[in-house]
Amino acid sequence: MSVVLVEDNVQLRDSIADFLAVDGFDVTTVGSAVELYQVITEKQFSVAVVDINLPYHDGFAITRYLAREQLCAVIITSVRDSIEDRVEGYRSGADIYMVKPVQPQELSAAIERLQKKERTIEPQSKPDTQSWLLDAEKLCLWTPNNKVISLSRREALVLGCLLDANGAVVSRSTLQTLLEEADEAHRGRLDTLLSRLRQKIRREAGVEIPIVTLHNAGYSFPPAGQ
Repeated sequence: MSVVLVEDNVQLRDSIADFLAVDGFDVTTVGSAVELYQVITEKQFSVAVVDINLPYHDGFAITRYLAREQLCAVIITSVRDSIEDRVEGYRSGADIYMVKPVQPQELSAAIERLQKKERTIEPQSKPDTQSWLLDAEKLCLWTPNNKVISLSRREALVLGCLLDANGAVVSRSTLQTLLEEADEAHRGRLDTLLSRLRQKIRREAGVEIPIVTLHNAGYSFPPAGQ
């Protein structure tokens, strides 16, 4: 039985994967949404174990995608244990919602339970996410038309901040402070950075990145569909 484990904590991911492998599962591990969308184009999975607190991409959105496309069953794992989060998890399409710390034995039993209602289809050539996915660790951006754009560290910092705001306005001063802390040699070059980023994405992907400039307020990156 094939399982994909989506967890950004490397130590936790490896320990869970080792336990599941000993229990006889074929486990693939990924640390980001971008990596997940790549592997599901290449391999069928019976169950996805998804941490909803991934950087720059909401695990609920991943769950909605997997459920909508009926790619596999989904187990959510999270430190968030409120009733609101649990309800959102199930409404997103999760089959099981487990609160961390998750015992490997319990997770293994849950996966076995879901095996009885396995839902797999042929993998697609490309994931139709209709969204922008940032992999801050690998410094790349996946566009809605499935082009991968290489980023500088400063570009990734700014995009990460905007995406993490989930459509809310991020002030110019916040982004400038972020860049100053990361690289003192390039202070005050936010406008140039964003202009060059727009040009690069337009040139390499043929699409416009939806960063909205709000006069005297800052910038926003509207979520997909808005």
